[in-house]
Amino acid sequence: MRVSNIGKVNARRSSVSWLIGLTTACLLLHAQPSEAQHSGRWWALEGGLGFLANTPDDTAFAMNMSFDGFPAKRFSLGPLLQLGFTDDLVQTGLSGQGKMWFDLDSNLKASVQAGVGFVHADFQSDDTSFLIPVGAGLHYWVTRDIGLGGTFLLNFTDLDTGPGGDTNVMPGLTFGIRY
Repeated sequence: MRVSNIGKVNARRSSVSWLIGLTTACLLLHAQPSEAQHSGRWWALEGGLGFLANTPDDTAFAMNMSFDGFPAKRFSLGPLLQLGFTDDLVQTGLSGQGKMWFDLDSNLKASVQAGVGFVHADFQSDDTSFLIPVGAGLHYWVTRDIGLGGTFLLNFTDLDTGPGGDTNVMPGLTFGIRY
């Protein structure tokens, strides 16, 4: 990386940090706490499709799946599986996530989440690294049991899959269904 690009990278990181902080603060200050799950169950399953940017092979098609158990009314724990695909890359991430839930309206729920796990990328050469996904989600409950929503995640990692194939932050956006 040239010296002139370092300032641009630092400015982008600073902007993203401010955006995450501002979004989290707004949710915590203005949202009412949510009930554990909309339909009264103690668990929820979610699947989504979207994209994962800045992978070792640029932007990838993404598929996410999570399973949340609710040990408390506004808090869930569970695994998150993230898959990323390009024509040359297969990437698999698995993490344990904690989520805080908030009511924005009777059918509109917001969440903030963080987790830790690992990611494996098969591109040029294979590499496995730690994975720290943090992000936020917004879900609208269409019926008592079915919700539609989106999740934005910043995935922090240290993947190195060969010359020019390393990455530290992979932003992802998925849209899907929650049951």
